[in-house]
Parts: sequence; C-alpha cells; structure tokens
Amino acid sequence: MKEIKVIETPEALNTIKSLKRVAAYARVSTKQELQASSLNMQIKHYVKEIIFNPDYIFSGIYADHGKSGTSMKNRDGFQDLMKKVRAGYIDLVLVKSLSRFARNTLEALKIIQETRKLGVEFYFEKENISSLDTTIDMILTMMAGMAEAESLSISENITWGFRKRAEKGQVPLRKLIGYDITKERKYKINSNEAKIIKELFQMKLKGAKGREMIDYLNSNQITSTVGNSFTDSNQVINILKNEAYIGKMVYGKKYTKVVNNQKVIVENDGIKPMYIITNHHEPIIDVDTFDQVQELFTSKQDGKPKTPNKHSEYTRFVYSMYHDAFLFKKANNNRNPGNEMYENDKARKADFPRVYARNVLLVLERAINALGRNFGDIEGKLNKHVEDITNKQEMDQKMNEASRIIDSYKEEYYALLKRGNKDSADAALLSELEDMIIKFTLEYVELEDEAIQYLDVFKSVYRLKKTITSQSYPIQDLTSDIVKSIFSYVVVIDKENYAVVMNLQNRDLTPEELKKAATAKPLLQSKCKALSNDIDYINWKIIIL
Repeated sequence: MKEIKVIETPEALNTIKSLKRVAAYARVSTKQELQASSLNMQIKHYVKEIIFNPDYIFSGIYADHGKSGTSMKNRDGFQDLMKKVRAGYIDLVLVKSLSRFARNTLEALKIIQETRKLGVEFYFEKENISSLDTTIDMILTMMAGMAEAESLSISENITWGFRKRAEKGQVPLRKLIGYDITKERKYKINSNEAKIIKELFQMKLKGAKGREMIDYLNSNQITSTVGNSFTDSNQVINILKNEAYIGKMVYGKKYTKVVNNQKVIVENDGIKPMYIITNHHEPIIDVDTFDQVQELFTSKQDGKPKTPNKHSEYTRFVYSMYHDAFLFKKANNNRNPGNEMYENDKARKADFPRVYARNVLLVLERAINALGRNFGDIEGKLNKHVEDITNKQEMDQKMNEASRIIDSYKEEYYALLKRGNKDSADAALLSELEDMIIKFTLEYVELEDEAIQYLDVFKSVYRLKKTITSQSYPIQDLTSDIVKSIFSYVVVIDKENYAVVMNLQNRDLTPEELKKAATAKPLLQSKCKALSNDIDYINWKIIIL
C-alpha cells in the first residue's frame, strides 16, 4: 500500500493554526492616572497591537473612564467584556496591569478562577503574568491582605482626626432643614423653615398622619436636603427624631468597617466611641416638646407587636399609565383578597379611578390560560416577533458587509506592505489603509456586541417556551410564582384596557418603555367580564417588549 506524506508549506500551516479571539480592557479613574496614561492612548495601543497581529482576531476594546477600581459591578465596560467572555466570543484579554484590572483583589481572583474554567486567559502586561498560571492566585491573595491592611490604616487615620475634633466639639455639618450653614461652618436658624419644623412637631403631637405631614411640607415648598419633594413618611420620621433640633449633635452613631476589601457602614453598637455635644447650636424645638414626640414613637412601638411590613407579592408588577406609577396591593388587609390597588399603600390620588386587585388577578388568570391552550397556534407569531426585535437578518447582512470591506482593505494593505522600494505615496496609502482597517474593524465589533446582546433574548424565549409548555391547562390555582415565570408586568392602560407583558430583555423596563404597551401589537387578545361595578368588561392583550 502506498504511503503518502504531505509536508505543508508555512503559509498552509499558518492557515490551519487556530487564531485567538483577543480583546483588551482599559481603565482610568483619577486625574493623576489621566495625566500619566490617558484612556485614548491605552485604546489606540491595543487596537493596533491586536488588529495587525496575524495570530489574533480582534474582539473589541472594553474600557471604563472615571470608574473606581474598588468594585467591578459598577464598571459597565468590564461587565460588557464579561458578557462576551461568557458567551464564548473571547479567548484572550490583554490588560495593562493588575491595578488596572481591579483594586478589589478578592473580586479579581473570583473572576480569574471563573474565566480559567472557561478556558479564557487574562494577560497582565506589566506583571508579565497570565491568569492561566495559578501563581497569580497566591499573588492576588497576598495583595488582598496588604490592600485591606492599608485601607484599614488609612481609614483609622482619618477617623482618628474626626474623633479628636469631636472631643473639642467640632463635628461635620450636613444640610439640615431649618438651618443655614454660615461661612464659619456654624448652624444659623432659617426663620422661615424653622416655623415649618415647629409646626411639624405640633402636628405630630396632635395626631397627624404621615401623609398629612408630607403634604404640609410639600405645600410649603420645603424640599429634602438633596432638593427633592417629600414622598415617604420615613423622611418625616427622620426629621422628628433628629436631636439637632434641640441643639444637640451626636457623632459616631455609625462607622465605616472594611470587609473583604469593601467599605461598609454599620451601626455603632458600642464598639467605637460616640460623642454627644449639647448646646452645639441654637435649638428650634424645646426639649419637652422633643421628648413628647419621642414618647409617641416609643409607645406606638411598645403597644403593638412588631410585624414585618407585608408588601404585595406583585410589587413593581402592576404599572398604571394614568397614575404614572407602579401600584401596590393595600398592605395588611388579608381578609379581602380583592381589595384595591393603589399607587402606594398609603392613599389613592383624588379623582383617579380605582384599580381593583381582583380585576388584575382575573386578567392574569385569563391571559395565562389562553396563552397555554393556544400556544401551538401562536408560537410562530412569537418567533416572528423575536426576529423583528433582534433584526437578525439585517444584522447578519451588516456584519457580512463589514467583514468583506475589512478583508478587502487588509488584502491591499499587506500586498503593499510586502512591496519593496516604497515611496512617500505608498507610505501615505499604508497609513490610510491602516486607519480604514481599524475603523471598519471597530464597527464590526460593535455589531458583534449588539448581536451578542440578542443572545439573551433567545435564551429568554427558550426558557419561556419551556415554562409555558410544561404547565397543565387550565390552571386553577394561579400563584405569583407561575405568573411571574411567564409575565413580567401588567400595564393598566386605562380602567377598561390592560396589557400583560412578556419581557424578553432580561432587565427591568422603565415606565417610558412600559407605556409602549398601549400601542404594541398583541400576541393574543380577548376580553373578560369585570369583577367591579364601575365597568362591565376589561379588554386585555398579551404583548412582548
């Protein structure tokens, strides 16, 4: 039998060799870092290094500008990078240094161990070390201990200074309704606001409810210390419990603690010193009035058993377009499961129609059973809707066109690069081709990133179909778990028209997005007889957002 041995040429071997899909991550956070190494410089460096490396396929530059290195959760660029890594589109990530990667070394270690299991490598240029080398685990663990010790030392030094000033009666001043802060950093009574504060204490003594006091503050154009209107009774309670209104300052109620290289604020239960400074500034409320108000809070707490605040299982689930708010089932009224739903559990806006819980639950029951019974007929409609959302065909065309252009420019670029005796015109053309290759490559990666986002939609559709088809219909005992496994929101368009929303975007939708329910084409629609006397029928539809 003949034996045939093929000796590949270098060009053929290079073609067969698998190319690495390479991305880079860059970050700058402080002005000092910006002066030493700007984000644009980092990006430009990595773009050229990856795109023009014959062993690499460019998979994007991900960057965070002005983001702290303490937590990776708040870094949008890094989160986008990890989404692409987990989707399997990246083999190697280039990073300038471990410090650019993260200062929270324990979190960095967790990411490295996760990506190592996925076969994805992070290469840190300054340290000349790969995340696939387990030596990095020991380095990061040591760095974590050193960083935590350093953070504790800095925190203790700062706190020590504040304590020494507190011993002398000098404490930080924060904005406080009823007072102005002078240039000398002292509280000075604001006579107009002080009248409001005095009246608020009197209202409490006379038995006023939280909503009355909120309305009183808002009607007098009193805003919170951050400039917002009052909406929550807890904001009023904080005013009524503040010792500053009797001229007393308490420093050290809370303190900062470092846990796993993260700073957290905790209540001071006696571990740290606390400083009480009386006669710190001129009081607005006399001590007797203040004590009487505190007794009201104490007696209310002592007189009633403490029970957890039971919110509806459909919190942030029912959105009303005419209330322009999410509605909540009236709290602590389990005797009547069909009670009203309000924009909050305190009061309903005057002249606004009521939204009854029993109507909402009826619509959910009808919608989910109709969807399950008819799913075989409407599954194709769902698939078509998903294609419209993702624009898959259009996206594929754009990516193919961008890829064709890149290949064309690269072919011309490398052919010119190999040519000998290049003149100034050739050098200018090379530079121009280089810019065009970079431009279209970056555009291609943007399209790729956009396409990857749609993978979440397809995953959501798969899970949704599996959930719908796994139920037995009709469902008699409809629980909130079953409802929320299929539907994400109910939008009350008006009192006779409801939209039940299937959310495929794997994120919370904004009120502006939910308002699109009014005009969205239905996947399925019908109507049912209302369970309240104010209307006869409710028209409902299932939509996809």
